[in-house]
Amino acid sequence: MYELTYTERIEYKQRQDSAYQAGADAVTNLQAALALADLTLPSLSNDGPVAGHGFVRLGGCNAAFANRLAEVIAAGADSLRYQRKADRLEQSQGVAQQRAVHGVEADGYRIIRTEAPAAADPVAAFLRGLRGTTGHSALMDRRSTSTH
Repeated sequence: MYELTYTERIEYKQRQDSAYQAGADAVTNLQAALALADLTLPSLSNDGPVAGHGFVRLGGCNAAFANRLAEVIAAGADSLRYQRKADRLEQSQGVAQQRAVHGVEADGYRIIRTEAPAAADPVAAFLRGLRGTTGHSALMDRRSTSTH
């Protein structure tokens, strides 16, 4: 049986630690995204590294929750398609655009906000789609902000 050298053990531990952190980050990001849609998976957790990769345990949920989650994912996919279409249109018209990305932490969640001065707002499109599927309006301040 092959025994790892000290250096190999250190490298293995570093890869495992990195994989564990990737799983923890993915859990945090998914919790934040679900919170934006007023959804919570109570059994969502980091399951540690599996085969050198982060592994997230989503857990089970009832059918109503699964249907709401499917609606949110569908609305987000529509928003992404809308954004890609707008990006292709801008590229074909030769419009140069700068996007600014800002992130903040609130109550253990990472909230990411992007600003694109001349582009359609995919987040607003997503929230409009979500409002139509969940039966309640998403409470979010969508006032435009000036870019500096």
